[in-house]
Amino acid sequence: MEPAEYTRGLRLLFENFWIIKKDMPAEYIFLKRHQKALEKEIWQRFGLYLVVRPQFIQLLRRPHTLASWMGLSEFTDKMDYVLFACAMGYIEEREPGTPFMLNELIQEIDHLLPENLFVDWTNYQHRKSLVRVLKKILDLKVIEDIQGTADEFETNVDSREVLYITTSQSRYFLGKSPASYRDYDTFSAFWKDVNQSKGIEKNQELYQRLMMEPVILRTKENEELFIRLRNYRKYFMDFADQQTIFQFELTKDMALFTTEQRDGMEEVFPSRKVIDELLIQLATIFQKKEKSVDEYGLVRLSRGEWLELVKESRKKYLNYWSKEFEEMSLELLAEKLLIRAEEWQYVIERNDSVVITPLFSRIAAVMEEN
Repeated sequence: MEPAEYTRGLRLLFENFWIIKKDMPAEYIFLKRHQKALEKEIWQRFGLYLVVRPQFIQLLRRPHTLASWMGLSEFTDKMDYVLFACAMGYIEEREPGTPFMLNELIQEIDHLLPENLFVDWTNYQHRKSLVRVLKKILDLKVIEDIQGTADEFETNVDSREVLYITTSQSRYFLGKSPASYRDYDTFSAFWKDVNQSKGIEKNQELYQRLMMEPVILRTKENEELFIRLRNYRKYFMDFADQQTIFQFELTKDMALFTTEQRDGMEEVFPSRKVIDELLIQLATIFQKKEKSVDEYGLVRLSRGEWLELVKESRKKYLNYWSKEFEEMSLELLAEKLLIRAEEWQYVIERNDSVVITPLFSRIAAVMEEN
């Protein structure tokens, strides 16, 4: 397998949740042709497995650490995730190609809901939450809509005559656990069991994390990982340079893969979203400030200091902003920027304070007067 082919294969597998044959026929055929070589390389390098089916190909991935940026951006509250889990529980029990009505799904969700959560379908917000969930499940290609849309249910509780059908991927979305989910009393016990069952080497874990996370930050708990990163720096660098589109960066406090290529990549920073431009401008202001940096390169700000930072950025760059952000209240703007910063691990905590990571110091902007 040529290096360019391997690079293409990695991009397809890591940048797509799955490659569905009918939607991406050329990509599916390419991966199928190189299946054996990719399976070997991906297991040896990353400790990961490929799922290859006549209808789709998927790289099985699970995070090593859990963070807020891993959530679904379309979801706005806990209920979205609960309804999503219940809906997927119902869908996964159906055979691929099985039709079902929205009303059937709603009835089953009522049975599957946790005892401490009450859903009232006459409540507009609850219906809106389910509609968000259904749109996401459709987007993931787990189901297809045959007749009608759930939008009408959002405005009318009796509009449930929507017909869906499960796809060939429907039984492969939910991750498998080492034991039955019912055997775990807490999520912590489940997550500990998951990580212990992976059985991968430390270098495989690091290759995975570099490919799947924006950055690995040094902490008191992972000093051993950074010793390993320094000891094997040449191997990580050679892999990035020779077999990917990335470059490997390692400093005292962080390790990450970066790239100048943007074509065909959805999850890159900065994206084409205006808020990313605002965040770069904010970073430019922040870097010029005197600051107290702790032993891990972190800077702790109060919520008030974060607000003042945003206020200063708005004063300097307002003429470059779109109308949406120009008219937004300072408090809402500060909150939106904080959420976006968390998604890229520029910020790692949000309690009474805002903790800025060393990654935030990597970005800056020079605005042209014209």
